[in-house]
Amino acid sequence: MIKYKIDNRTLQLLNAQVNLSETFNHVLRTAPKRECLGFRLKVERGTAQSVFVVEMGSERHTLTLPNEKKMHLKLADFIEEIANGPLDPRNTSDLQHRTHASREYGRFEVEDKQRVFELVRTGGMLNLDMGFDTPLQVALHRTQTRSGATVILSIGNKSPHTRCFTACGTDVEIYGQVTQSINHIAAAATPAAHSA
Repeated sequence: MIKYKIDNRTLQLLNAQVNLSETFNHVLRTAPKRECLGFRLKVERGTAQSVFVVEMGSERHTLTLPNEKKMHLKLADFIEEIANGPLDPRNTSDLQHRTHASREYGRFEVEDKQRVFELVRTGGMLNLDMGFDTPLQVALHRTQTRSGATVILSIGNKSPHTRCFTACGTDVEIYGQVTQSINHIAAAATPAAHSA
C-alpha cells in the first residue's frame, strides 16, 4: 500500500541535492494524518555517476545512478519504495500509483483534443486526464447573441490554478484559444521538479 509520499518541495530539494556531495535530512509524510518518517540522504557526486545512501531507521540502502537530468526522480522512487515496501501487483491501488520517473505531465492526447473540439461546438463540461493527481476541468458556455464562448479552466483542489476568459470567432479560432490556454495551465500546474 502506498502510504508515504515525497511532496513537491522535497522533490525540488532532491533536484538540487543530487548535484552536491553532502548529507541531508528529509521527512516523508502520509496524506490523511500527516504521520512523519524521517530519513538521511548521503550523496557522493562523481563525474559519471553518483552514489546515494538512504538511511531510514536502522536500515541502510545504496543506489548508484548515472548523472543525468532526471535522476532525482529515480531517487525519489527508490526512497518511496524503501518507506512503503515493494509494490504489490495484486493490490489495485498500488498499480494506480505512477512512479516519479515515469510521470508525464501535460499530456494532451488526440482523443482529448477531439473531445475539446466537440465541447467548443456544443458547450458543456469535461475532465481531462493530463497526468496530474487531479483532472483538468474545462467548462465552456456558448453565447447565443454572437459566435463566442465563455471558458473556465481549473486544476487542483486546495489551491487550484484557474483561468477564465471569453473567446470570439469561428469554432476553429475558439478551439485554438482554448487549447492554447489548456497548454498554459498545464505548464503552470507542472511541479517545478518535473519541468524542463
